[in-house]
Amino acid sequence: MKHLVYKVILAVLLLFGNNAWSQIKVTEDDAVAKPAKTGVTVHADPRLAILARKYRNVQLGVIRSGQGFRVQIYNGNDRQKATEIKVDFMRRFPNVRTYLTYVQPQFRVKVGDFRTRAEAGELYRQVSTLYNPCMIVPDIVVINTLKDD
Repeated sequence: MKHLVYKVILAVLLLFGNNAWSQIKVTEDDAVAKPAKTGVTVHADPRLAILARKYRNVQLGVIRSGQGFRVQIYNGNDRQKATEIKVDFMRRFPNVRTYLTYVQPQFRVKVGDFRTRAEAGELYRQVSTLYNPCMIVPDIVVINTLKDD
């Protein structure tokens, strides 16, 4: 009798269990509103697609971090002065990333993400007249290989 009950339960599961696999697979490209074949429309924030692309670039190794160089334009104890220098640099060079770090007891303002010392030297020549003392320092930098052609 027990074997018959198990066989009936197994048969029911096999017959009606396939409905769980009839769902539609949604990909990253479906983050933008598109009418589906079933009449369902996906409404999503367009920033979600940008975030998905950025995450995919990180996973593919397009954006990664590694050894490189930055130009240090401030090193001192005064946090307010470090912030002022950072803001001033950001106004003068809006396309260059800036970093404010604190390594006790010094605040440091570093700018740029360069693979080689020669690349950092170009920015160093531009900012050495504006910020004194100024130097090229080795650091872990963000490398975007998508910009390379």
